[in-house]
Amino acid sequence: MLIFGAPDGEWHWSNEADQGLVQNLREKKKFSKDWCGEIVTAIQSAEQRLVLVDTGGKRLPPNDEIFSSCDAFIIISSLPEEVIEWKKYGESYGCQCLAELDSVLHGASELYTDRGDDIIRGRIAGLERGQTVESPVLDVIANRLRGVIEANAEMTEAELLANINGAKLVDHLGITDPSDPYLGVRPWHTMPALRLTAAARRLETVRIWNVRASFLSCAFAAALPGKVELFGVSEGYVRLPEVTPADDGAGDGLEWETTELAEYTLVEYRKRGFFTREMLASAVPPTVNSRKGVVLSTDGPPVWLDATIVRSYAKAGSPWVATFVPVESGRVQPSLGGRKWSDVRPQDGPCVIIHGPENRLGEIIPVPVALLKWQGGGRRWQLGSGEMVADRPNSHLASHGAVLPFVGEALLRIQSGHQSFIAEEVDFGQPIGETICLETREGDDIVFAQRPNRSGLTRFVKNRQPEPCSTVVVCLKKAREGGYILLTAYIGRRTPAEPWDTEWATDQSVPFWNTHALIWGHEQIVPGTETEVSPW
Repeated sequence: MLIFGAPDGEWHWSNEADQGLVQNLREKKKFSKDWCGEIVTAIQSAEQRLVLVDTGGKRLPPNDEIFSSCDAFIIISSLPEEVIEWKKYGESYGCQCLAELDSVLHGASELYTDRGDDIIRGRIAGLERGQTVESPVLDVIANRLRGVIEANAEMTEAELLANINGAKLVDHLGITDPSDPYLGVRPWHTMPALRLTAAARRLETVRIWNVRASFLSCAFAAALPGKVELFGVSEGYVRLPEVTPADDGAGDGLEWETTELAEYTLVEYRKRGFFTREMLASAVPPTVNSRKGVVLSTDGPPVWLDATIVRSYAKAGSPWVATFVPVESGRVQPSLGGRKWSDVRPQDGPCVIIHGPENRLGEIIPVPVALLKWQGGGRRWQLGSGEMVADRPNSHLASHGAVLPFVGEALLRIQSGHQSFIAEEVDFGQPIGETICLETREGDDIVFAQRPNRSGLTRFVKNRQPEPCSTVVVCLKKAREGGYILLTAYIGRRTPAEPWDTEWATDQSVPFWNTHALIWGHEQIVPGTETEVSPW
């Protein structure tokens, strides 16, 4: 088992994926106190026969804690003096030095003469991200580590409790070379794996152990009707909570970003620090258009967070769900005639369908790398004319949640014509909701109050009911950096701006809002702003 003890975004995928994609998407992060504490907990509580820890390359306090929790260490450095200093450093924390490796970019690897101190020494050449290195030095180290594993060969309690065992599953899938970090599992194994484990669907609780391909763990989470528990290296089995997508998404330490396109909605999420199992129940993915597929992209483990989100969208009725699998970008794909993904689709990231129609499970679909790159959160859509539309901070959509599933389709029907301001009413041809903007009548009970994120008062009518409506109104403003910003969107008819809006109000604003109002009780208001006195 490998624990990544440095928050630099260099998971397994960054070595095996196309390196152009890695440079485009990898996000360097910094050590934090909670990160170090959780890594130490992971090391101390791991049950595996051998735990390898990839640490940061500097002798700093975070590594002090990590080395204090380990038994031995391996040094890889291009500087002889650094090898000496790292050996002193590791041994000062009671760790045994297993190997000292001189790293060079060019030349030949070499196993040095044994000095009789039980330390493996040698030169290793060509260590670069994206390259596989074969070396006699590595063979000797692998044999040493294999001995540790064999000396601790008893099955762990977690393995004994598993209903789906990833290592055994690989054998049944007929994988002949399980030597990569994912035990050789590829996208096309998704459907066979689900069929092989079909009996687990009858269990009330299914425990999944050592399924190293994240997309396959997520496929199990989406397919299994009962409770699902995924094994975490430090947490043990983690039960996936049942969560329902809502609003713009929520969760302790999580940020969300959605981009709705013609065929699917891309949902991206990032963690602001170390994400723990105690935080999992708070993870609520954002509402999406349930008539379209969902593509998910994140910045790395834990897999039980990814599986929770996949399961949520699957149970909410999304027709299909896919996850971004960057490692496939550097691999040969049978669906591309035996060519590497990056050679055929260098501008797209590979995303694997893990929930949906059987004939599509394991299918790899392309998603533009430009969209997969984190933009800072929020919602994005696309106009029919191709321009991107971004929601704005303090968006009016916060008080128009019912329109969210229809915004993307409405925008796809709009051609910008390069206008600086767009206000369009889009008719869906059948009722899609209700409008709360009604023409008022004599004797209606009228009040005024301020809504959140507005600068003035809105006219409300009490004791009226919403009426069926088939139209969505969207208002957009051209952004200086390109594309458009969504000003507002709502189910209803196009109306003049409210009289307090100094930028967009027209000579039609006062007459219209003197004869129309929103229904009281259907919009949030700022407490203490209610009045019966008209502000205009």
